[in-house]
Amino acid sequence: MNQMHLASMKVEAQQWVKALMFVGLILALMMLATHAYASDGAEFQAASDKFESWVKGNLGKLAAFIALAVGAVVAAVKKDWSWFFGAVVLSIGMGILIGIVNASFTATI
Repeated sequence: MNQMHLASMKVEAQQWVKALMFVGLILALMMLATHAYASDGAEFQAASDKFESWVKGNLGKLAAFIALAVGAVVAAVKKDWSWFFGAVVLSIGMGILIGIVNASFTATI
């Protein structure tokens, strides 16, 4: 083996040692954090309810209307319908988002 090949193997070995030490450190920190347990999610219920009321209420309707209006104006000016369809997808996505948020807050194992 030539000198260059040995040097590159040494550098590669050092990188692997660094990576393994980093993984070991992360695992050790995870094991030390035994006091951080998941709760029943009650502390997030107020935030979830407020976010749900924003999305389902007047604020969500206003955001959907503004997105559609801006998409329609930009589509008309640029003659590019992707802006309008992007606004439609954004508006529909806001309605679907609340279901995803509710499912993630109420998920049980």
